Parts: sequence; structure tokens; C-alpha cells
Amino acid sequence: MTCHDVQERIEAVAAGDEPATEALRTHVEGCLRCAAALARARRIEAVLADRPAPAAPARFSASVAARIRREYWQSEQQVDRLFNLAVAIGLLAILGGALALMNLATVTGAVAEFVSVVNSLATESGNRAAEQPAPVLTTYLLAGGFLLTALLVWWWAEKRLSLDGDT
Repeated sequence: MTCHDVQERIEAVAAGDEPATEALRTHVEGCLRCAAALARARRIEAVLADRPAPAAPARFSASVAARIRREYWQSEQQVDRLFNLAVAIGLLAILGGALALMNLATVTGAVAEFVSVVNSLATESGNRAAEQPAPVLTTYLLAGGFLLTALLVWWWAEKRLSLDGDT
């Protein structure tokens, strides 16, 4: 064990937070500098142990608790904003999907145009893209899945708030 290793552990050994290993004891027995540092640290710990702990200032606990509550509330507000933004984006996506389904001819035309563009790009690069019909049933299922997911996340968040006692 080197002097540097011992110096890093002296405070913890003197305070009783860490046991003195055999290697540390052997080094301290042979090194006057480290032995003096350990003795000095033990004297400091003894002096500190004899002194009474100072009392906390008046209203210290109340001010710390108030600050913790305020910072927790601020972090919860940030989470709430992000959650509300995510729900709003999800609802806009669902609304957009529902509006697109109502105007199925436009959606089918847009999908056909997209497929033709992809097909022409694939043909240029030597690949052939297969044309597929517009996924009508799949679109309904995805829209329903988005709506169900949004409702489940909302339910979970409300349940979590009621368990925390914030409602």
C-alpha cells in the first residue's frame, strides 16, 4: 500500500467509517508521515466527538421541507406539461387520421401518388416496388389503437395522481 492510498483512507479510518486493513496497519507502522497523519486525524475526531452538535437555526426544518415541496411541485409541473403536449399531439394525430378517413378518396389518391413516386424511385435504382392497395382496415385499427393508448395513458396518470394524494 502506498502513502497516497493510506492518505485517501485516513479520514474514514479515524472516524470509524472504514476498518483499518492489515495492509494499512502495516504501512502506518513503517511510515512516520502516515502514522502522524492518522494520529492527527484521530485527535481531530476526538475533539469533534467531545463538542456538542450545534442546533439548527429556527424554522430550518420547515424551510427545507417547503423548498423540497416547491421543487417537487415544479418538477411535477414540467412532467404535466410534457404529458399534456404528448396527449395533444396524439389527439391531433388521431383527429387527422379520422378526418383523412372521412375523405377516403383523397387518402387513396395520396397513397397512390406516394406509391407511384416510390415505384419510380425504386425503378430508377434498379429495384421494383410492389404496389399495394390502400390499407383501409389497418388505418382504422391504428387509429383505434392510438385512441386506446391515449386513453390508457390518461387513466394511468390520473390513477397515479390519486394514489399520491394530490387530487
